[in-house]
Amino acid sequence: MNLTEQLRDEASRSIHTLRRRYANTADAAERKTLAKLIAALGKKMTLLDRAGLLDAAGILADGVSDLERAVAAARTGPFDGYLAAMEAHLQNLYVLSGVMHARESLPAAPEEAQRAPAARSARKPRARAARRAPRAADPPLAVKDFGQLRAEYDAYYAACTVRPEHAANLAYYVKRLNQGREVYSQVGGDLNGIPWMFIGVIHGMECGFNFAGHLHNGDPLRARTVQVPAGRPAAGSPPFTWRQSAVDALTMKKFHEVGDWSIPHMLYLLEKYNGFGYRMRRVPSPYLWSFSNLYHKGKYVQDGRFDPEAVSKQCGAALMLKAVAGN
Repeated sequence: MNLTEQLRDEASRSIHTLRRRYANTADAAERKTLAKLIAALGKKMTLLDRAGLLDAAGILADGVSDLERAVAAARTGPFDGYLAAMEAHLQNLYVLSGVMHARESLPAAPEEAQRAPAARSARKPRARAARRAPRAADPPLAVKDFGQLRAEYDAYYAACTVRPEHAANLAYYVKRLNQGREVYSQVGGDLNGIPWMFIGVIHGMECGFNFAGHLHNGDPLRARTVQVPAGRPAAGSPPFTWRQSAVDALTMKKFHEVGDWSIPHMLYLLEKYNGFGYRMRRVPSPYLWSFSNLYHKGKYVQDGRFDPEAVSKQCGAALMLKAVAGN
């Protein structure tokens, strides 16, 4: 069973649960809400028949919103296992979201293979930067010092716009980002004010907004991480809560010690999180700029090899930031 079929199966099970609740509740307002949600989910199942993976992810996000509204509408009993069933549906959909993300996620962008070329190319951008301000049309500077990159991030961010063919995909990412805002805000508030949007963007890029996965890399919360960084969280015993994992991931990177949360510095930290390998090749990092007018092609593939013709199928962090933070 492929991912779209799994999503269709879970949606069908969810509709069955909603219909059972509709038959058992005496609350008129809830029945009205459930009738609308059942109809909406039915239409989404029809769309799944011809949806690609990215479109299916958007349908999934809408389906999660529908089910969350159904739970919120259930103000009176008897519940007869209804809420537990709904929680299971939501959990399964979150897991499917994480799996979909894993199929399209960007691996780390290592720099090791490009050290020598990077050293040579780095001299030219610095000389050019001394003559005029960076423009979005310029290739990325092959340096890693934020002081030298701030103006470049400003120029790229001001110029970036979503490609029309990816507008619906961006809307999906932004919807999921906003759905988790309260949770991200609580975690960030406990860690010296890390902005909620920064945490949320990492959650989207690394986990596909899956609250059943570690913020570090999306591995299941039922055990310590297996992928890099492995063995996290080092303290405590699994299964972990998403909050425990998020705090560990953010403090491990010392984000709780950051004082500059300007847009350019957030972009710098996000690019650093994935790796500066693209920059050393003078390619705009898809981790930041994918789905925008500034990124065309070039991607590290799963074995760490750079493929100049591969195209990222994951929304870049900068577009998400711009959608929620503005200019």
